[in-house]
Amino acid sequence: MRSYCCLSIRNALFVFGLFVAATLPLPVVAAEEKYTVDIVRKEAQKITIAVVGFPPLKGGSKAEDLSTQAGAILADDLKNAGIFDIIDPSFLPVEANQVEFGQEKGLLPALNSLKVQAVVVGKLSSRGSELVLEGQLFEVTKGEMLSGKRYAGDPRTLRMMVHRLADEVVFRLTGEKGIASSRIAYVSSANGAKEIYVMDYDAYNPFLITGNHSINLSPRWSPDGKKIAYTSYRDRNPDLFVIDLETGRRQKISSSPGLNVAPAWSPDGKWLVFSMSSGAGTNLFLIRPDGTGLRQLTRGPHIDISPSFAPDGRQIVFNSDRGGTPQIYLMDIEGTNVRRLTFGVGEYSVSPRWSPRGDKIAFVGRPRGSFDIFLINPDGTGLVQLTSSSRNNEEPSWSADGRHILFTSTRKGRRDLYIMEANGSNQHQLTKNGQENYLADWSP
Repeated sequence: MRSYCCLSIRNALFVFGLFVAATLPLPVVAAEEKYTVDIVRKEAQKITIAVVGFPPLKGGSKAEDLSTQAGAILADDLKNAGIFDIIDPSFLPVEANQVEFGQEKGLLPALNSLKVQAVVVGKLSSRGSELVLEGQLFEVTKGEMLSGKRYAGDPRTLRMMVHRLADEVVFRLTGEKGIASSRIAYVSSANGAKEIYVMDYDAYNPFLITGNHSINLSPRWSPDGKKIAYTSYRDRNPDLFVIDLETGRRQKISSSPGLNVAPAWSPDGKWLVFSMSSGAGTNLFLIRPDGTGLRQLTRGPHIDISPSFAPDGRQIVFNSDRGGTPQIYLMDIEGTNVRRLTFGVGEYSVSPRWSPRGDKIAFVGRPRGSFDIFLINPDGTGLVQLTSSSRNNEEPSWSADGRHILFTSTRKGRRDLYIMEANGSNQHQLTKNGQENYLADWSP
């Protein structure tokens, strides 16, 4: 984790609100609404892109540093998207940070000869106490502007403004939502307890969600990104809560004596499925986010846990020991048609998470004593192992674009959060704050 100055939820939401309210489109951009792109990207082929501009902002060394930061953050965001090759600025025919708006036309022929497909030109300026970020995206071969955006706000929102620009670039070139503006909810021992925090996708700007100095587990984002469901031992029983991130209001929605754990939201946000102690077993239940409409889905003396909805909301994947060992099962939303999914990953398969694209289910297996992350198709075919270190790799969570997987690993001793692409490549550490960080969930 790069930043350890944790904001309170109230302050963090205030900063976020400033940014959202001040985000503006450029006034005149003919191609602004156009995202039919002639750049053809095959599935495994990356788009070569250049990032230029961000000349030093006038106003002293701190202002100049903001421009440098903006360019670096944008390059990192595009690299982390997993679909771009960022051209090294040293290969460009000009000083990258000296390019101004309007000068890109003279640069495009040279970029075309370098087989660069797209270029982003950025600029920072001041407007009173506000910082203004402008970004323009060009398709190199045709010299056509694909997008122009302007964002304005408090200088503290610089990272968020750049993240929004990065997601705009991804959207204009692929037609799909980017991950740079997404956030991650996770459990950390940073204050000595097990608290839930939220941070940017790149581990900056963590802020505390719970703060009750108790045990808080399994945060899960609602589909609109406005609420988080989680389990807390705050009142000495593992109860299920939902917190509204815009208002700070939290509500206890299930407090049956015993377990009320492992929530997962339905795709329409109208239901949560979770595990609750029931007789001699632990079974799956549906409940509305306001705590009404409790409905039992599974029955029996076994342990059914870790549910995850299919993107169409018609099926649920979950973990059960009903066959004698923990394995992955599927069932229809009514709790019917239960069938076992995993057979070939030893005697232990847990923590299933359905891909937002619907074509894969990530889960944790233990083929040889340590835990690793696997993928399998919902029909039981296509088993693939993604991690293979001698330590444990667990708790997978998909990014909203279905191209990345967040997970917990002990490969360096302590539990920390890592990210990899969905084919297992580019695995890299995310949290580095010297504390235990785990049980993460990636926002929509």
